[in-house]
Amino acid sequence: MFRGNQPNPFDDLVSKSTDENLTGEDWETILNLCDKVQDEGEQGAQNAIAALLKRLAHRSPNVQLYALSVAEALSKNCGIALHRELASRAFTQGLERLVTDRTTHDKVRKRALGLIAMWTAEFEHDPSLGMMEECYTSLAAKNYKFETPNEPPPPAVDDEVRRREEEELQRALEMSLRDRGGRNDFTQSTSHVGASDSGVTSSAAGPSTGTGATYPSGYVPARSPSAAAASNSSLPAQSSPTPAVARAPVSTPVVTRVRALHTFEATEPGELAFERGDVIRVVDRAYRDWWRGQLRGRTGIFPVNYVEPLPEPSAAELAREAEQEAAIFAQAANVDRLLTLLRELDSSGERLADNEEIQELYRSCMTLRPKIVKLIDKYSQKRADLVIMNEAFVKARTLFDRMMEESLARHAASECFATPLN
Repeated sequence: MFRGNQPNPFDDLVSKSTDENLTGEDWETILNLCDKVQDEGEQGAQNAIAALLKRLAHRSPNVQLYALSVAEALSKNCGIALHRELASRAFTQGLERLVTDRTTHDKVRKRALGLIAMWTAEFEHDPSLGMMEECYTSLAAKNYKFETPNEPPPPAVDDEVRRREEEELQRALEMSLRDRGGRNDFTQSTSHVGASDSGVTSSAAGPSTGTGATYPSGYVPARSPSAAAASNSSLPAQSSPTPAVARAPVSTPVVTRVRALHTFEATEPGELAFERGDVIRVVDRAYRDWWRGQLRGRTGIFPVNYVEPLPEPSAAELAREAEQEAAIFAQAANVDRLLTLLRELDSSGERLADNEEIQELYRSCMTLRPKIVKLIDKYSQKRADLVIMNEAFVKARTLFDRMMEESLARHAASECFATPLN
């Protein structure tokens, strides 16, 4: 099936897309790989799977996980020629060896089993791809548990809800563009919005008998809590004051952080794109369906139904997190020791497999890598937040100094005019 005596033109692309130093899937390289496979047809599919098999045999769990992700991407973006290579004896045996190897990481094994189950279900109607089902049956007989990777889609909405969301999005985008200085195309629209806002305020001051103000797009704004309170105060309930009921919403916990349940790709200026699992800092909740947030130094609006609120960490959780970080930094000595031993071993010519101290240090350091990557992401986010906070403070300080100078100048001028002439 594979020509091992010839250089594989796919080795470089596959190695780049499965590099163990990556912090996430390199989708640009993966898509380039898919295009190359499609361009070269059957030969390209054979070479790509041959290169992937080498990476699946790598000792690093990160390389193996990235190789499985690449295999999944190829199966979804390439045709039947690639499917035949996935269902070949060589690749299915490679998957089975990966699953049954006692040294394979649990996450790698679970991921491989999930893909085998997925491919078995996808290939069941094509007899020429039956080798994948044989692999599934063989592993099932050895009592391995299969979990098909299925990410739940965003919650479905009916046409009426979707229409309201689109109107809310248009309103939020107009607000975002005004915050950023606006564009000429929106000058007329924003003037209409201002007029509509005044209409809403006047109608909310008393009992409303009409349909309320509308925007040029047909958007009808929902009553804000302040408008609702104003309209309630104009009703006969004035004779029975109920301040406790009016202030009930204040007891609702304020959401300051949310976690992304689904990946969101920005399609309009001012939207905030994010990946599933990202933690977003909420800076504005003026609208029901779209909030404004910050992520990695970027600010924009995002749909609320794509995220879930995160509770504020307790003191015990913060202390535990600090202990875990301290334990990670305490392992820096082991990393330095490993590097020193490897340099000494390289110069002495001793066999790496015979050095038990290096093997033990390597295994210990490999468990640190995902924790280090997580800390890098955490402090990158904090640094971005601090940069934004500093920029806002600089603007506030500049504005304060200017207003103070103007106030002092006016005060000095008024004193000069007030002094009587002799």
